[in-house]
Amino acid sequence: MGDAMVTARMEAAKKSRGANILMQEGMSASQAINFMYDRLVEEGNARFLFSEGGPSAGFGDAKWVAAARFVDSLSVPHSTRFDCMDKGAIREDRLRARGLM
Repeated sequence: MGDAMVTARMEAAKKSRGANILMQEGMSASQAINFMYDRLVEEGNARFLFSEGGPSAGFGDAKWVAAARFVDSLSVPHSTRFDCMDKGAIREDRLRARGLM
């Protein structure tokens, strides 16, 4: 099975502080994320990521809603004029746009 990339956004200062801590522990960010995913798969849930009191402990409902909206916005498909064309039609369209047909 091939490797896959996981991408996350965070403040640069947080990334730097976290990277320093991981370096002190002799780990890379990739190793830490792999450990987290191993545990997610092993436990079948993400409860271990949250402090006592459930997922909203320390992270208010408004922040969860904003985070969910952001994640949902990433998966919105963008349509183009090429969506309903096959490769041949796309090539023809591009040649016409260049005045070659």
